[in-house]
Amino acid sequence: MLGESPTKRSTRPPHTINHLKLTKLAVFLHTISIAGWNRFLSPILLSSGFTPIQIGKIKLASQIAKIISQPIWGVLSDVYDPLGVITISTFLGAITLTRVRIAIDAKNFTQLTTWRIVRSASTAASPALDALVLRLVENTSEGYGRQRLWGSVAWGLSSLCAGTIIDQFGEGSIFTYTYLTSGLLLVFFVILGRIIPRKGRVGQSPQKKETQYSSDGVRRRSRMCTTIREASNTPLTIQIYIILMHSFIYGIIMVLFDSILMLQLERDFGISRSVQGVFTVVSILSTLPVYHYSNELKERIGHIGMIQMSIIISAIRLCLTKVACSEIISDNSRANWLLLLQLLHGFHFAANWTASVELLDTLASRQLQSLMQFILNMAYFTAGNGVGNLWLSFVYEQHGGQAAYSRGLWLCILDFLFIWTLKRYNKRAAPLLVTGESSV
Repeated sequence: MLGESPTKRSTRPPHTINHLKLTKLAVFLHTISIAGWNRFLSPILLSSGFTPIQIGKIKLASQIAKIISQPIWGVLSDVYDPLGVITISTFLGAITLTRVRIAIDAKNFTQLTTWRIVRSASTAASPALDALVLRLVENTSEGYGRQRLWGSVAWGLSSLCAGTIIDQFGEGSIFTYTYLTSGLLLVFFVILGRIIPRKGRVGQSPQKKETQYSSDGVRRRSRMCTTIREASNTPLTIQIYIILMHSFIYGIIMVLFDSILMLQLERDFGISRSVQGVFTVVSILSTLPVYHYSNELKERIGHIGMIQMSIIISAIRLCLTKVACSEIISDNSRANWLLLLQLLHGFHFAANWTASVELLDTLASRQLQSLMQFILNMAYFTAGNGVGNLWLSFVYEQHGGQAAYSRGLWLCILDFLFIWTLKRYNKRAAPLLVTGESSV
């Protein structure tokens, strides 16, 4: 924790220090394997002949598949182990990507939608990795943000590399790039499984481990039934509802920066893929100081304060993006202005995500912590991004980018008022929402 004495830091077990280093590498490699594909999927589909509305429908369908499948992955992570879930998910994602490629080459909307659904249903690595990270940083001076920082570094590097590769070798090269990085990640997770102990086995003797491994087969079904029963019987508190509703709304807002703006760069302004990669690198660099000092920021303004700050900065960025994309700015200088605005990305996305993940982990019961991370990912990426991609893609195609950004501003106002009203209405909940730190 913040303010922890040097003596306490020095007594941290050596295996914990090594595991944290491996965790940073796991976050880095996982993000390397998914960033290029996720970053350039929309531009690739657009240039392949799919319309923005079709792209929105494809993304919505894949998010619906996650709504159905991710609670199952979450239960498996709680009952068995997040690392095993990550390894299986990575393998399945690489296999189904081959079918997605065939559908894109055939320009078959129905086939592409079907295989995107299958691929999304098999994807569980990101929330499972978050659950693993939170377990390993528990009772250490390392916060979630300092682990997630390496994911941001990887996202920027991978986006830049993937954009350059696409410009040099064509759009098909993104699949080769994803296959290679996914294969590297899979090998790393298999090795990692031999190093990092499974849940509940840290510091146990080899004899005790052997006894527990032999009894796992008998107890797993009972543990799974218990976990499912606890998940169905555990009521969600008002604090958890706040985080999930905010994550849903904020997931819609972020579509404007992650998808609509990228479509404009490709379709309206004719900016190359390599330059789009530079845009991503700049936005990722802005997240690094926020992730690194997330613990200090949390101590100063609290979790809810971080979330409120992220909403305000998002609204400011939307206003400035509307101006940069308007006729007020010349075509020659527009790219420079939009690139400059990417610096705001870290101060709203990184602050919001770190606060949401840590807060939900604090509020969830210990038996359901992995499942709650899956639900958070569902609220943000699955429901929020899914609805946002369909709705805002339609608005963009019918009315243009300015109309889409205007709707984002209204969502920012709604989101801020929602959190502020609930915080003022339920004063007794406010201290819990910031887990003991000072609130805004």
